[in-house]
Amino acid sequence: MKLGNVTGNVYRRSIYHKLNCGKNEKSAVTGENCAFFLPEFPSGGFFGETPQGGNGGAGAAGVRIAAAMSHTSYPGETGGKYAVYAAANQAAAAGAARLSGVLLRILLPSGAPEQLLGRIAKGARGAADELGIPVLDAKAQVSFGITVPLTSAAALGGAKAGDKAPEQGREQGSGKDGREGPEDRQVVMTKWAGLEGSAILADLCGEKLRERYPAWLLEEARGMEGFLSVCREAEIAAKAGADALCAAAEGGIFHALWTLAQRAGVGLDIDLKKIPIRQETVEICNALDRNPYGLLSNGSLLCLTPRGDRLVRALQEEGIPAAVIGFAADGNDRVVRNGEETRFLEPAGEDEIYQIWKEKVWI
Repeated sequence: MKLGNVTGNVYRRSIYHKLNCGKNEKSAVTGENCAFFLPEFPSGGFFGETPQGGNGGAGAAGVRIAAAMSHTSYPGETGGKYAVYAAANQAAAAGAARLSGVLLRILLPSGAPEQLLGRIAKGARGAADELGIPVLDAKAQVSFGITVPLTSAAALGGAKAGDKAPEQGREQGSGKDGREGPEDRQVVMTKWAGLEGSAILADLCGEKLRERYPAWLLEEARGMEGFLSVCREAEIAAKAGADALCAAAEGGIFHALWTLAQRAGVGLDIDLKKIPIRQETVEICNALDRNPYGLLSNGSLLCLTPRGDRLVRALQEEGIPAAVIGFAADGNDRVVRNGEETRFLEPAGEDEIYQIWKEKVWI
């Protein structure tokens, strides 16, 4: 299999069905990135008490619990930092209105110095502080058989039991919910393609890039890690009535577009020239021969909504860059147009950054 997350088909075939996910009515509603479920308590609650606001068996105060996981294999502080942001972003995009905290698990290769563990923990704490949530617990282990540090984060949150997660989508073209058909729904993108990958590459390949670009350009690229959270824009999009949300991550904007279309059950017609991208990202990817649209894009959110222009204005009023980049279409074709040139999106292969990681010494 390719490096990185397994594909959707592999996930469903070898994980989802093997674990019998979602078959039990008491189990979490399991999706690709976030699970929601109603907590259940024994009759009379724990220690013989009924949970506050509960009914002794149907959940506490009508709140759904959200749990989203992410993992990274980045060196240094970035491992903890990016894992926390990615997990929080997936939970927020799935409809978690409030984040309660994050759990961490850190695996280190044999021989890793203790200082590396401290840097990963420091990065995770910094991201959690920025998000305003605590690190609830963390486990660390030195393990044989791995060659790079692996950091996993699980973001925990909640939403009202009656709230519908945006990515649950609807029956394509049915119109049963009173909304417009696919052709009337626009795709809104926040921030920039390759955001996360640009910050990482500017640091990881700084020596090579400095031979070609001035120091200020690389500093600007590193500064993009200050835009990694999508929690605020997910909240704005949900309030604005967005039908489906997808937090971009591994596989870049192209993979996020594919995922968005899969969740919503629509085709896509995207204008490549309207996809926002920073010049720093373009220059770095040109120098390293990488495709910026297939590069790690944590920090960018895709939204499907019948009111794209209104959502863009609402986001911009909050200081969040956003643009309409295309629209939904009937059928299953996911098309990206670049002038007269047309290409069809496919399930993502390896993220563009992995080839570079293969060549690097990690610790």
